Amino acid sequence: MDVIAALRRCGSVARTRDLAARGCTPAHVAAAMAKGQVVAVSRGLVALPDADPARLVAARLHGTVTCGSALVFRGVALAQRPEKPHVEVGRNRGGTAPFSQQASLHFSVHASKPRLAHRMARVPEALDAAGRCLSPRDHLVAVDSALHQGLVRPDQVAAFVRSTRERRDWLLSYMDGRAESPPETWARFDLASAGIPVHPQRYIPGVGRVDMVAANRVVVEADGRQFHDDQEAFQRDRTRDRELARLGYTVLRFTYRDLAGPNAVSVAAAVRAVLGS
Repeated sequence: MDVIAALRRCGSVARTRDLAARGCTPAHVAAAMAKGQVVAVSRGLVALPDADPARLVAARLHGTVTCGSALVFRGVALAQRPEKPHVEVGRNRGGTAPFSQQASLHFSVHASKPRLAHRMARVPEALDAAGRCLSPRDHLVAVDSALHQGLVRPDQVAAFVRSTRERRDWLLSYMDGRAESPPETWARFDLASAGIPVHPQRYIPGVGRVDMVAANRVVVEADGRQFHDDQEAFQRDRTRDRELARLGYTVLRFTYRDLAGPNAVSVAAAVRAVLGS
């Protein structure tokens, strides 16, 4: 029996009894360990050498990989990757003290016991758990990304139970699946929370689609981490800017660095300055 294939089907980490149920005898596991293809994690628990640390911690605790760790695995954009694995266990789960330095533990009455050694939270559940760890702005980034990719529905956000009611209602007020990057979410939220009308992903004849239009006069472009630094893209953007100016729009461009972190530039203030002039 192929122990490696069985482990991959179990998420790269599994209990030996679960492998036995798939036809991998202790002799098969021991042979794979002797070749260095499998490593022992703890008594009765083995893994592939390149197993995700979050999965290892979750398996030791018989818990669920959740929050930012699960969101990264599911392909949801985050403002910043988690520094430590995030694992959810039952509220009354004992024996977690040794893992408090290795992982961010989520204790929840809603925790479900994995059928196998561990489980990976699905996107709605992980987004809900993220309400405990992420700032409102960064939580909104994750929700927007999941909406944009069709990984969560608005009614699933409305059903959040791990996040506070205030956070859930706040997300429902500001989330928008048209955002294609974290900077777009930050810029749109800054404008909307300041009471400035904003229309994301607007199509302008002769120009194409722009990130957003504020107050029907200002085009706001929010560049992602990987900004166009080649000459062709640079020229294309300037050509678009000139055409927008001809049509009566003012163009404001913001970089990822402008909009990230606690010292972010105020997009609303920049737009107000243009409107005031």
